[in-house]
Amino acid sequence: MKISVFGLGYVGCISAACLAKEGHTVMGVDINPDKVKEINLGKSPLLEKGLEELIAKGVAEGNLRATSDPKEAVINSDISFLCVGTPSNHNGSIDIEFLERV
Repeated sequence: MKISVFGLGYVGCISAACLAKEGHTVMGVDINPDKVKEINLGKSPLLEKGLEELIAKGVAEGNLRATSDPKEAVINSDISFLCVGTPSNHNGSIDIEFLERV
């Protein structure tokens, strides 16, 4: 399956790497060009045991890549996961601004 993962923080990056490990074609999407570059070089933008190996394998096998272009990701995906932050507002409600931006 072709999958796009929006947000390459801890949840998104690990999810993308694990989905690629399972044989899916995964495109990670992030607004941070440094994260995109690191992943495309087969390196982890995060410090998490075993993650760099998963990313390197996914990139080498052609199952994982990253982009800053959300349109490219959606057009080339069967399904998209949104893994962006939803911080709490001062009144306790959830701030969905990052979801709306995606």
